[in-house]
Formats: sequence, C-alpha cells, structure tokens
Amino acid sequence: MKNLRFKRPILWPVTLITLLLIAAAMGFAFSRMPQNTNALQIRPARAGLTLPDGFFVYQSLNERGIRIKSITPVDDGLIVQLDSGEQRMLAERALQDILPMGFSIKLCEPTQSPSWVKKLSGNPLKVG
Repeated sequence: MKNLRFKRPILWPVTLITLLLIAAAMGFAFSRMPQNTNALQIRPARAGLTLPDGFFVYQSLNERGIRIKSITPVDDGLIVQLDSGEQRMLAERALQDILPMGFSIKLCEPTQSPSWVKKLSGNPLKVG
C-alpha cells in the first residue's frame, strides 16, 4: 500500500508534461507544413522587361471570367491572389496567352515563418 501512494503523485505530473510536449511538437509540426495557396507570381524572366500593369492583368483576367481577390506588386513582380485552385489554373493558362514571352508565371511561395520559429529552428549555437 505504501508504494502506491508514492507512485500516483509522480504519475500525474509526468503524464501532464508528456502531453504538453506532444501538443507543442504537433503545433510546431503544423506551423511548418506547406500551405495550400491560390496565388500566382508574375516576374520578368530576363533583365530589360517591364512588368505589366496590375490593372491590365486584372482587366484581362476579369474579361475571361476569372475571379481575382487581389493583385499586389512585390519587389520585381506581381502576386495575383485568386479565389480557388481551379481559378488559379485558369489564370495561369490565361496569363500565358495574355503576357508576351519572357515572363515567369508560377505558383506563389507561401509566406515565411514567423521570426520566433526561425529563431528556434536556426543555428543551435545562437540559443540563449
């Protein structure tokens, strides 16, 4: 009987800590999973090409019945955010027809991880 009294108080904290560690690991794993994005990135493939106007891209896609959430200029390109994956595929085909040769049209990369995730997964020698 004495042995059961000592084992029970230790069992609860160990179980609680184990569950918290599992939950933290799952949260970290989900935050690192690739996101399903419905955005296209338009960039000039070579130097000397000027980026098309966002309004021209919007108007051309809208005429073809493609629903656009937003068009955002970023650095040396445009990001076209669309409603769905189907709309993204239609827009990709349409942009290949609309834009002249020399433009790269590809799936937009998901946004970068928050800075605290970078710090945790970065160089282990810099922790502290």
